[in-house]
Amino acid sequence: MKFGFSCTTISRVYREYRESCKTSNLRHRCGRKKIMQERDQRRLTRIIKRDRRATLPQIVADFNAGPTTNVSVRTAQRNIIDMGSRSRKPTRAPLMTARY
Repeated sequence: MKFGFSCTTISRVYREYRESCKTSNLRHRCGRKKIMQERDQRRLTRIIKRDRRATLPQIVADFNAGPTTNVSVRTAQRNIIDMGSRSRKPTRAPLMTARY
């Protein structure tokens, strides 16, 4: 417990290193694979920038009309948020007067 790991973990990693001269971390393979790849995300960005006022169902319909796999509205929404795109509603500001 000198390194903060159990003796079993240390012996397993050492044995694996001796046998194959490398240690592998399988953590990156956990969970379900992403349905949208980087290419799909770039395409989604182009669709959003083409029509800023489009609603999410319109964006998804336009995306699903393309050659890639169909995605749900929730999947597209999650990817849009992850890409850093946020919705903005236009607001009316008061007119500037001579006082300002």
